[in-house]
Amino acid sequence: MSSNIFLIIALVTTSIFVIQFVLSIFFGDIDTDLDVDADISSVISFKGLTHFGIGFGWYMYLIGNTDILSYGIAILIGLFFVYAVWFLYKKAYQLQQVNKTEKTEQLVGRECTIYFGQGNGKYTVQVSRDGAMREVDVVSETNKAYQTGDRTVITTYKEGTLYIK
Repeated sequence: MSSNIFLIIALVTTSIFVIQFVLSIFFGDIDTDLDVDADISSVISFKGLTHFGIGFGWYMYLIGNTDILSYGIAILIGLFFVYAVWFLYKKAYQLQQVNKTEKTEQLVGRECTIYFGQGNGKYTVQVSRDGAMREVDVVSETNKAYQTGDRTVITTYKEGTLYIK
């Protein structure tokens, strides 16, 4: 009789998981109970309880034993499922890249690498901008001759032009 209860728990929670998974694949993220902070609300949520039920229910059904040790192991397995899902959500959230567009004047003080020289003290450099490496045109303030690969710093921004040392 008790194995039927654990089978019901396992089947119901697995069905809920499959429905949520299919809905998220075909219709996007409908349920947004993800919280990056490790507070209690991100662990004890509908999805957390669902995953706990999957681990706990299937273990107890498959083991077929209802002694106290089996319950302890089943609870640990359920908690492991909750932790694994929380960890995966946290890593997936970190993969999301939010591009913030930076104004050109915000590049002042940033280190850059000479990509190639255009002549007359003008260069194209590679600099980190908007979360990625970008190529921008700069002018040397001192008419110093740079070679490809030289590193320097963007010093000023005047009238739409970036200057390097």
